[in-house]
Amino acid sequence: MTEYLSNLVALIRISSVLTVVPFAICVGRKLLSQGSFRPLHFYLAGDVICIFLDMYGRKVLRNNSFVYHLSTALDVTTLCWLFGGLLPHKQRRILGWCWAIFALIALGDALWLDPFMSSINVVSRIAGNSLLTMLAMYQIWNLQPAGRPEKNPELVLGAMVLLYYPCSTLVFIVQELLPASLIARFPGNSAAISSMLLYPPLRVLQVGLLIYLLSILPGGPAPRRALPGWLRFRFGKPPVALPPNIHYPINHSK
Repeated sequence: MTEYLSNLVALIRISSVLTVVPFAICVGRKLLSQGSFRPLHFYLAGDVICIFLDMYGRKVLRNNSFVYHLSTALDVTTLCWLFGGLLPHKQRRILGWCWAIFALIALGDALWLDPFMSSINVVSRIAGNSLLTMLAMYQIWNLQPAGRPEKNPELVLGAMVLLYYPCSTLVFIVQELLPASLIARFPGNSAAISSMLLYPPLRVLQVGLLIYLLSILPGGPAPRRALPGWLRFRFGKPPVALPPNIHYPINHSK
């Protein structure tokens, strides 16, 4: 069981760094410098920053609780900014008030309810994920029919939020909020372990939708060509170019 849990934790940590790929594509394509999807660049950049802070907290401070508070604040702030650019102007003020309420909840949670250097943010994460879920539902509900998904990136964005954040909230509730007496009824803490197994596929699905979203936004080279060389992958051996100006003899007997 100990080896199984260590392998599961390693898989979770690998899946948590996958956001580096869409961030590298975003930087390589340089397609988000303008337009309503510009906050997506800051969303990905904030996630990459949290990845390095998490490594620093685990290796140096032996405490990475503050990263959970920071990542939630960055996710909610940048995605509210992104959805706000897609909403009509008169509705942006309502969204601003909703974000301000979340900011107060996050501040109170980090200072008193779940101190940011000793506890994971239970209250602010549930509040932030709930806000993002309602925004995505409202955005998709008000979308105009636009044919295939590649003609409607707002639909892909809403699908990413609706698939990842509500499900990750359920995983978080199972791991953090269920009473220990209830979890102990399951053999070998199977409920908590099963919830941990859901995170890697959720993360892969989120990153896949982000890559697809970047691929259908106009501007720049294809996503794979936008990646730096150390992040590119290829199945099989790469083709070998023939040397120039080499003339091969022709066998006329055949």
